[in-house]
Formats: sequence, C-alpha cells, structure tokens
Amino acid sequence: MRRLLLVCLLLILSLLLVMSPASAAGWTAEATKLDLIAGPMGTAAYLAPDGSRFAYLKAKELCTYSLAGVQGDCVTFDRDTHIDADTVQWSPDSTKLTFTENFLTTFRDSDIWLYDTQTNSLKDVTPDPNHVKNVLSNDDPQVVFTVDLAPHWSSDSQSIYFIRYSFSKFSEIVPKFYRLNLVDGTVQPVSSALPKTNFRFSVYSFALSPDNSTMAYNLDSQRSNQDGTWFVDAATQEPKFVAAPPKDIHPWTYQFSSDSNFLLIIGLDIKGGFEQREPEASPIYTLPVLGGQQQQVNTGTYVNSAGWGPQSSELAYTTFDQVNPDKEGLYITDTLGQSGNLVLPGRFVVPTPPNRTPILWAANNTILLSQAPDYKLVVVQLKQS
Repeated sequence: MRRLLLVCLLLILSLLLVMSPASAAGWTAEATKLDLIAGPMGTAAYLAPDGSRFAYLKAKELCTYSLAGVQGDCVTFDRDTHIDADTVQWSPDSTKLTFTENFLTTFRDSDIWLYDTQTNSLKDVTPDPNHVKNVLSNDDPQVVFTVDLAPHWSSDSQSIYFIRYSFSKFSEIVPKFYRLNLVDGTVQPVSSALPKTNFRFSVYSFALSPDNSTMAYNLDSQRSNQDGTWFVDAATQEPKFVAAPPKDIHPWTYQFSSDSNFLLIIGLDIKGGFEQREPEASPIYTLPVLGGQQQQVNTGTYVNSAGWGPQSSELAYTTFDQVNPDKEGLYITDTLGQSGNLVLPGRFVVPTPPNRTPILWAANNTILLSQAPDYKLVVVQLKQS
C-alpha cells in the first residue's frame, strides 16, 4: 500500500512538472497601462536600467516619469536640434541620458548630447563649430566636419563611446571609434580606422560589451562581401569580420548579454511591412561572441523585438502573427534558440518610433512596451515563479 501511494505521488509530481509554466522560463507578468502614447507622432519612452523611472520624448521635450506615470523634470531642445530617437540611452547608474542627432535624416553635422537628470541640465558634450551646416550641400574645402553617431555608455557610467567621421571632403570619410571621458572632458580615439567602402557612411550602429572588451558594429557597404557584423577588440584596436546578415536583413542595433558572451542583433527587415511575415524573415537573431553560428530567437514565429535579461541566458521577446493573433505577446526564454513562455498576451512593440531598439529588462524585472493598436505605454512587472 505504501509503495502504491509513493508511485501515485511521483506520477502526480511528474504531471505537475510537465504542465507548469515554471518548467520552462518560470516567469509571470503583471501589466499596467499608462495614459501616454509611445511610438507614433514623435513620441518614445526609455526605461532606466534600475527600473525606477523612464524618460519620455515628445517632439522637442524630454521628461522623466515615475512608473505610475507621474511627470518629473523636463528639458526642451531648440529648433536646430533634431534628436535621433534610436540613440537615447540611460547611463548604467540611471542618472544620465546620452543621445545624438538624426544625422542620417538631416545630414547636418551631429554631436553627442548629455542630459543629467540630477541637475536637470542638457549639454552638447562634443560641440563643433560647423554644427548647423549640411554635409551634402557644403562646398567650402576649409570646413571640417566631425559627425558623431551612436553613443554608448561604459559600464562605470564615466565614459561615452561613439562613432566619429572627421572630414572636409567626401573622399576622406573614414569612421573611427572614440571615447569621451566625462570626468575631464577629453575625447580620444579607441580604434584604428575601420574598413573603408565606396558607401561613405557605411558604419552607423554599434554596441560596447559590459566588460568593455569588445565593440560590435555594422558595415553597410551596399552589397559587397564585407557587409554584416564586425567586432573590434578594445585591446588590439583591430577590426574583424564576424558574420554576414541573413538575406534581406540589414543589421541596425546591437545589444550584448550581461556576461558579454552573446550578441543580440536587431536588423531592418527590408521586405517587411504590416502584412504577415514568415518566422525565418524575422530580423532579430543572436550570435556567440567567441565563435559560432547566428540563430533565430524563435523558429516558429516572427519576432519583432527582443532584449537580454539580467542573466546571460534570459531573453525577452515579442511576436507578430496576423494569422494566429492568440500567439502574439511577450515571451521569456532561458535557452537560446528555444521557444519561450508566453507571459503576456497581446501585440507589443518597443516604445520607440522605428521599433529598432532592444527591449530593456531592468534590474528590478520591469519592462516597458507599447501595445497596439493605440500604442499606449505598458509597464510590465515580471515575477519569477
């Protein structure tokens, strides 16, 4: 009788393990919708790394908000400053934001900006005398442009790394990586010249690993065999080709995992739109830093946004499926290449206009998303079961 009871208990336990969502990623989610739109009409939202608040961009104004949607301090940009919503980044200590201007749209010499939320001050930290001039229409050979793009923070929040193009003639355009030391204000190169191509502004996105050892960047040479993802070793300063992009995908944004061992690549699906897309057309995939093959986040459905969690193997992602809308939602996986758990049903995107920034999974297990069709901001609180 005792043996039969034991067998029954083991059978019940095994069934519970199979049926329980905790057998996969082990996460649940609670969502709170705010009365703020993020995505359309020049609006965007950016969650602080500690998850305590977020920054909200609307036209020429950038404000901080509590997670309850209560507005804090604000700064206003002048009419000549055209912020690139793709580039806004909080410092790891959640006190400052950096961003650059939208050079790839205006072709006006762009600088790196810093918003200090503790002093509520906004500053151009790489000022240039030719800031208001258009690069394409310039005919003065004496004018020197310093186009600064794609700022990224060092792990200690004391430095900003970025891409710089310095030139007076188009034939001289060669990108390099630079480092701005916020303590003393110095700007120093941290890489040798990157590969030169016939397409002048061929490098426009990169990310710095949390251990500050590796820089990942894109090379868009307009259909040459150099196109794809490259790495620069911070110690040797040498660039190295890593992987070509999948067909019809242009790498656009990069995010390293917390242990610096994996790279998330968010690309531009050049054939995508609002129609149904096949899973293999998803522009989001991962790449091992120390060698290995790129792989899709989910082979069974189209992934439209993703971001690393606090642990190296955790990944949050959202899906798009017009044919099976019940499968759309926020998923969590703890094993790369395997489907995750659906923790929040619905159609979600990252809360930035081009939808090409990573999901930011904050230290307190908070995520900020926009929910279609009204694009209202949703604060998602994850809990591990």
